Amino acid sequence: MKIHNELLELRQKEKRITSEILNKLQEMEDSRQYLAMGHNSLFDYLARGLGYSEATAYQRQACVRLAKEVPEIKQKIDQGSLTLSAVTTAFKLLRKKPLAEKRKVLKSMEHKSSREVKAMFLEPTPTIKIHKTEYRDKVHLRLELSHEQNEKLERLKALKSHKHNVESLLMHLIEKELKLYENVQRKSSGSNENNKFGVTKSKNPRQISKRLRNNVLTAANYRCQYPGCDSTHFLQVDHILPVRLGGDQNRSNLQILCASHNQRKG
Repeated sequence: MKIHNELLELRQKEKRITSEILNKLQEMEDSRQYLAMGHNSLFDYLARGLGYSEATAYQRQACVRLAKEVPEIKQKIDQGSLTLSAVTTAFKLLRKKPLAEKRKVLKSMEHKSSREVKAMFLEPTPTIKIHKTEYRDKVHLRLELSHEQNEKLERLKALKSHKHNVESLLMHLIEKELKLYENVQRKSSGSNENNKFGVTKSKNPRQISKRLRNNVLTAANYRCQYPGCDSTHFLQVDHILPVRLGGDQNRSNLQILCASHNQRKG
């Protein structure tokens, strides 16, 4: 019984600590101080900065964002009537709902198990579902399509059957899309830097040619160039010297930033 009572006491402390962590994370989200540390989002900060697993980081991010509108859920978590996993399950489906409905649903979730909460949200099966398993020397993908999408795939296979089977067709489509972002060789109309990269003759410094954009992306290795950030998503071409301060679209004035750090720069 002694050990049991000690564990009960520790469990209560664990709940209080979780609530304190959520409060601090709320402060971090509101101030966005993680951007100055090289993290492009609260999730990135939780995963890379604090060392949480991706699943745990997502749980805490979901709770913080939902608690911003419904602050009482932190108290419910502290009391044990709501769990992090339950709030996370509800987060996706509740974030676009009116505040009154959010409160009503969260109230109905109290004291329910994770299984019971999941049963409350019967999400429709996605039209396309991909299962991915990674091995040392290969990646195994299993693709589920609707009948309509499968019919379209079969039509495309038939049209391309003289050149491709389904595997080579997939690779052909992937390579075709990637080539849109490659720095395709063109005849240079001059020797200066602007002509070399096919910069538009437009007087608008915000207009950047596809070739120049691809060159900037390639040089950045398709990653955000903000110190400490390695995001590969939502990348944007940024003017190092802002346009409003006289910056132009010359190659030397361009860099790659993720949307978060580009927005922070202003």
